[in-house]
Order: sequence, then structure tokens, then C-alpha cells
Amino acid sequence: MCVLLDAQPLVAAQSAGRQQSAQHNATARRQAPVAASGAAAAGAQALVPMPDVYAQGPYTEKELVSFMESMPHFLAWARAGKAKVHPVVNAAGKPDFAYTQEAAAKAQELGWDPRRFFCLLGRTAAALYLVEEGTDLMHALPPDMPTVTDAEMALARKHLASLLRLESLLRAGAGGPAPSRSR
Repeated sequence: MCVLLDAQPLVAAQSAGRQQSAQHNATARRQAPVAASGAAAAGAQALVPMPDVYAQGPYTEKELVSFMESMPHFLAWARAGKAKVHPVVNAAGKPDFAYTQEAAAKAQELGWDPRRFFCLLGRTAAALYLVEEGTDLMHALPPDMPTVTDAEMALARKHLASLLRLESLLRAGAGGPAPSRSR
């Protein structure tokens, strides 16, 4: 699921290959310290890396269904306010997620703990990417992409039609046509 909420794809390698992913991750590494240190100075829209967003248990089917119901509302809000949320590589070289305080508040308004919401966002995007491109890529994930469990992969496959509809909605909102599939 490639989401463009701030002109940066949530899964950098999905539409442009590994070279773009490397460029995106280099940019993310440069931006992460700036986002953290500039949060107070830059005001309300500053990106705040949330440490270890992915250091949580796997998502459940109930959470995934709830997430799929919440995401269109979050996306509509994000488009209206040009919210910035995207994956990053943290100082330890692990995938993480950065988002604004406003994005966290919107996730809470939708009934979510923000860390959990963005964990599902990243893992669902990764699972969908792996389902579309092939799970053999799990051994060579881009640095900003979290790993997903076999159970999460099974849920992504089970809800593939709904996730693809959501992906289509997300891509349509990004201002352009969805890239063609590589199959």
C-alpha cells in the first residue's frame, strides 16, 4: 500500500525499485534527526519520530478490519491538512515511523493508540507490498520497511480485496494514477 501523505511513499521501493528505496532511506536518515530536534522550533506540523513503533505484537484480524475502516477517515483528514507521516530508519538502523502531533491526535480521535495505528499502517503496507511482489523479498526488505509475521501475511491475503480497494483509494488521493503492477 503506497500512501503519499507528504509526497513520500510509505513503502519507498514499491513503485520505483530498490534504487529509489536507497535514496528515500538516505533522505529519511537525514530527516529523522532534523524532525526530532526541530519539533519544538518548527511548531505543530513537525514530524516526531516515535521510537520503536514496530516493537509491538502482530496485529489481529479484528484490528486489521478496524484499521481498514479507520484509514479512509484518516486519509481524508490528512489530505485536507497535508499531514506528514512516513516511515523512517531510526538511529539504530531499524524501521520506525514519524508523524506529527496532529496525526497522533487524529488517530486518537478515531479510537486508536497512535503508536498502534501507525504500526498497523506500516505493517499493513509492508504485507500488501510483499503479497503483491512476492514474499521472497522478506529477506531483502528496504531499511524503512518493517518485517511482518506469517499471521499478518495470512491476514493480508485473506483481506486482499479490501486492502487493494483501500490502496486504490490511497493512490487516487495522491494526485495521480496508480502505478501499473509489475506482474
